[in-house]
Amino acid sequence: ENAEDITRKLESSEESLLALSPCNLLLCKACLPVSKSTDSSCNIANLNLISRYPSVDNIVAGGAKSKSALLSAKIVKMCLEHASTSSGVYGDTRIGLSVFRAALGGGMMIFNTLFDTFDRLTNDSYLDGNDDSVLMAVTLLETVAISVTSHPELARSMLVGTEVSQNWKLIDLIVASVNDTVELVGKSADGDESVNEEKISLRSFLTCGCLHMISALWKSCRLVCTQNARSESKHACGVVTSHLAGANDDSPTTLIANTAAELTRCTLLAIMSLQESENDDAISYKAINKKCILVDMLTKALDIIAIEAVTRIQTKTHGGISFVEDLFEPGPMECWSILLASNNAAGLAASSWLFGFSASVEKSNALNWNVGSFLEAYPAEKNLATSTWCLYGQSTRLADALTCADSDSSRKFLECSTLYSSIQAEDCFAASWAHFFEVVAAGCIKSKGSKEVQSLMNSLAECSLASLSSISESKTISESILSSQGLSESPDTMPIGDLCSLLLYSLSVSSAFDDFENVEDRCDVLLGMFGRLYESANRLFAMTQLGSASSSNQVAVCSIRQRLLSSALVIVSEFEKLSDKRTRESSIKYNEIRIGLTNLAVNALQSLQYVQGGSADNEASDDTFAPSKFSYDFASKGENGDSAFQLLRTSISLLSHLSPTSNGHSNYQSHSYGVDFSSCFKQRNALQQLQYHLSSASSVTSLTYPAVHGGTASQSVTTIHSNAVDIVNFIMTLMQTLTDSGSSTVSTLLLLAESGCFRALIGNQLLKATSVAWAPKSGSVGESASPIVTRHRGYNAPIQTNLSGARPASQKDSVHEIWLVAVNTFASLLRSVRQQSSTHEKVDEQIVSQLAPISKIVFDFVCSYERELFSCFAALFNEVHAQGNLSNKGGKSSFSSSIQSSSFAFTSNLLKECEAVSFLFAELCTGNTRTQFARSCGSIYKKILTASVELTKMTSSFLGSIGNARELFMALSDAKTMLDQPSAMLDAHPLLAEGIPNARHEAIRNAHFAHSCCILATREDFRDAHTATTKDARVGESESTQNSSASLEQSFQIHVNNKFIAEVEEVAGYCLFNSLSVVANAHPASESFVSLSPEEASQLDVASVINPGAVVAICPQNTTAQSLKRYRIEAPQSASYARTIRCDRSTRAITVKYIKSGEIEHVPWSWLVGMEDTSKKHSLFSYLPAAKSIADADVRGQPSLGHLVLALKWCRHYSSSSSSLNDKNTPPMYLVNSVAERASILLCTEVLLHDELRDSHSRRDETTRKINMQLLDLFGSDFDSSSLSAVMNEDILESIKMQLKDQLHEASLEREEERKMWEEQTNWDNASFLGGKKREGRRSPFRSLSRKTSSDFS
Repeated sequence: ENAEDITRKLESSEESLLALSPCNLLLCKACLPVSKSTDSSCNIANLNLISRYPSVDNIVAGGAKSKSALLSAKIVKMCLEHASTSSGVYGDTRIGLSVFRAALGGGMMIFNTLFDTFDRLTNDSYLDGNDDSVLMAVTLLETVAISVTSHPELARSMLVGTEVSQNWKLIDLIVASVNDTVELVGKSADGDESVNEEKISLRSFLTCGCLHMISALWKSCRLVCTQNARSESKHACGVVTSHLAGANDDSPTTLIANTAAELTRCTLLAIMSLQESENDDAISYKAINKKCILVDMLTKALDIIAIEAVTRIQTKTHGGISFVEDLFEPGPMECWSILLASNNAAGLAASSWLFGFSASVEKSNALNWNVGSFLEAYPAEKNLATSTWCLYGQSTRLADALTCADSDSSRKFLECSTLYSSIQAEDCFAASWAHFFEVVAAGCIKSKGSKEVQSLMNSLAECSLASLSSISESKTISESILSSQGLSESPDTMPIGDLCSLLLYSLSVSSAFDDFENVEDRCDVLLGMFGRLYESANRLFAMTQLGSASSSNQVAVCSIRQRLLSSALVIVSEFEKLSDKRTRESSIKYNEIRIGLTNLAVNALQSLQYVQGGSADNEASDDTFAPSKFSYDFASKGENGDSAFQLLRTSISLLSHLSPTSNGHSNYQSHSYGVDFSSCFKQRNALQQLQYHLSSASSVTSLTYPAVHGGTASQSVTTIHSNAVDIVNFIMTLMQTLTDSGSSTVSTLLLLAESGCFRALIGNQLLKATSVAWAPKSGSVGESASPIVTRHRGYNAPIQTNLSGARPASQKDSVHEIWLVAVNTFASLLRSVRQQSSTHEKVDEQIVSQLAPISKIVFDFVCSYERELFSCFAALFNEVHAQGNLSNKGGKSSFSSSIQSSSFAFTSNLLKECEAVSFLFAELCTGNTRTQFARSCGSIYKKILTASVELTKMTSSFLGSIGNARELFMALSDAKTMLDQPSAMLDAHPLLAEGIPNARHEAIRNAHFAHSCCILATREDFRDAHTATTKDARVGESESTQNSSASLEQSFQIHVNNKFIAEVEEVAGYCLFNSLSVVANAHPASESFVSLSPEEASQLDVASVINPGAVVAICPQNTTAQSLKRYRIEAPQSASYARTIRCDRSTRAITVKYIKSGEIEHVPWSWLVGMEDTSKKHSLFSYLPAAKSIADADVRGQPSLGHLVLALKWCRHYSSSSSSLNDKNTPPMYLVNSVAERASILLCTEVLLHDELRDSHSRRDETTRKINMQLLDLFGSDFDSSSLSAVMNEDILESIKMQLKDQLHEASLEREEERKMWEEQTNWDNASFLGGKKREGRRSPFRSLSRKTSSDFS
């Protein structure tokens, strides 16, 4: 009530002041200070008078004095908090402590009152019928708790007096009271009938006040009072906390934290026994009140032991968390779960009704400072020892409002108040329980075994889910009850946020353990948790929907949604690991839940909007204002930043994990899920929401990129840039995943195309604005072909080359990574369109017609970004000029400088870009897309073929040098054990045929070449480049300071056996495969074969168009006429291929020699179903063998057959050690197989083309002999197995050997001749071999072996 209003209501000035409230007496005098420099305007006499009312004598006297004592205690407490709040609101930091210290006698009044009260309450007989004494003591303890935070010096005086030496008598009585409660509650839990129920409630209520005060001490200064070193210098109450914590010599023998832990055990059992005794048919409000007090006491005890556990873990004292270990054993965990799941809808409905009713009654809109500041400082019951409904003043107003109500209405009102208190107690308990077990879980991770930790985390996850499920279900029912009366649910979200946080933490930790004893059971457990999580999340999302959350509650709402979706993300990731253990039923249920979560994630996206600089924060000051959307910006710092922004991140990440994938194992369930997913996306307009957020993030990133890329950005701009880039990356990665899934689900592919996502991506503001940074536009005509590179392509920081030996310090450009995602997305789009067109070609013409225009989108992308796409290949040569000292790490610089380095170089990012671009080019040159693209973009098509041939040359040289170096190093390592047996060594290691010194030199030369190709741009690259992956390389790294030849050899081994080279080797392998695919598909010879129908063949003058040696396809007319006449496609499988010997125009017949069987036959012209157009046949690779020196292969102007040989030697290296392909530092086996098959087929094609196009004389030269010998070395003869057999399909290998049988036969004859010549040599000089002396007049015997050196044949 307004004090001035009360004063005006007085009938006469002679009315007794005792009839008025002490609050009125205070407020009619106290006013806002006029000056900050003085407190003279504050009359503290009234407050001093009021503070004398709370006394044991007044309570004992009863009647008006007892009520005055209780009310005075409440007023003192409210005034203390009011002073603290008003000083913050009005800027006066001095008002409060000086005023109240004087008014309260320095705290001695409250100290004496508390001591007298506790001294009497220790007598159980005095406790009977003295409810007011307990209530007054609890109110004063709450006053102390408030003072601990705002007025710590005053709080210390209230607890230990104002004398120089502390008086511990009050503290000892408080500790004794808590111990008595532990004993009393323990007896009650054991079913001791001699215990009085009312006595337990009063004692528990008093203990709540004690624990509330101790909890305030623990929260304020427990962590700074870890030792007895004048803790009061850090906090005024530190000496009290140290005394209670056992850090002082005169501390109690039993630590209060241990007592609180014991009280937790007893209280938990007491609550369980109380629930068992409840009658379900009728609600006992007396029992609810008792349970409410016990739950409050449990909450305060958990708050204390949680902080104590943190302190003991950090200081490693008192056994860490051992004092609470029995609280998370299976038995107590079951009790926790039951208690957490005990919410009831009736209580929530009553609670919400009271909340709304009291809010409407207390609205006075008064501008008077006294009343207004009190309401602002204390709008609801907070900082209380036990859960109650509302303030005294609010209670008075409600009582006045119910004056006319009958007794039944009053009873209902009291029942609602009781239920409200119960719900509040349970909510506070759930929040404290979640916080406590987060601390316990963190402590267990450090001190317990993996199985114990895993078991605890699973139990915590189950308990959290049970509680969330119960709360959400109760709130849903409560809302339905209230909605029928036109009322709304209370917006309080306190326990839900804490429980979601614990759930996410426990699931995250549990997912780190993979050693589950029963995988099938784990699958069922995860699926059950997934279902309960979705049900709870669905209800909680409905409760926190737009329009129901006030502006002040947005942070909590977004945080809850984010944690729920993050928990789902963890479970999805875990469940995907068990994909091979799922049953059909579990897969169906899992997919249903995933669709539901997809709907929730899209719901979260729709609820968010980007607002620059948080300009929407001040749109409405009214707390009841419900915005249309939650606002976010990109200034969030860390994981605990803007909750709306974190919700955006999590929603997109979850959608990426929920998206259907094309993993090659398509079945009905996966196809059905893909259809449902695309349907959900279409119904919710999800792609439009994603494009909105992508556009916002792209716009921000394009503005901040110049400053960040140039190194001039401030910390805030860097943070904004980083967050915006993350969102762009997440969304574009999601789009790439959806595009990939389009290969198996055509509805997803069509939805993406119809939404305009790909068109929007081409015109994306970020890509347009930032691509200039790594692909600058050409300048004048006379500009150098190799411009000066100021920073590595795809990195932010400038290159450091000034200091010799300086470690690289560049940072990866995250925007450049987005560019790679965009390129891969369009490549995946082509592949998905091709696969779906093939699938529906003869099934659904409408779908095929819808898919046809999509390829044009990719063509437009290539045309729009032609310069950016092709510039990455030019950068391979430009980067080598900027390499500087970065390539000479870990080797002998003086020795390395004498060895020729590569003419090209790349960073990890640049090579990944080449992989992405070459992947796009490979898709453009596949199937019918190649024909369409060549017709639409002819000039670009030709550039692609040229660039792919050049990329084949570079990657094969790089990979070939790696394979050669590793083989030579392995041979040299094995040879060390056989120096006393030269002949055995030579038989075992043909790579050493030229002598050990030559082999060592070649190994070092190849290792240096591979090392010179790589640029270490970041500190991580430098670290990985010095992390050896083999034992010999690790030895070489440790002994690199020695000057012996062995040390030199070993020091170079790390150049080809480290983590960095392993990473770029795999990427280079993909580049090589993509470039080989382009060359194979776009090879001129691929269009040289023309199909013929029988009618065309009969009318064609074959003799005039087919020359001897041309390849033709032969098939009897009666088996193929109909098929060829109808489809006019390439020769069917029944056709046989043969080479033309001669044509006879008189008989209209052709004499052929079948390629496969070698038989010669005369066939009529009408049997021709295909023929070569020799005018289109020309080669792409020059006719040169693999060079003896890897550097020679690099400097050759035109790519040659030798580069394909180098690529196959790299594959052969893995075929000899196929078991190592399971190592994480080696390329996957399927990649090696694919490269080997592509390179072999292309090599075979090129060799045959050269043989056909050259004259017979040139086929006998030295170059031909060397190439034939290298072919024999790779593919073997009819009598020898191929060295590539382990990495190639047997049918492909045999087909290649059959087509190259003439070349292999010639090489075999020469090898046999050399073998015979060597056997005639009987004098073998061991010393000449070991010394590496050249053996003149003799050929090497190792031509007879299938494994040869990387060097050329001399």
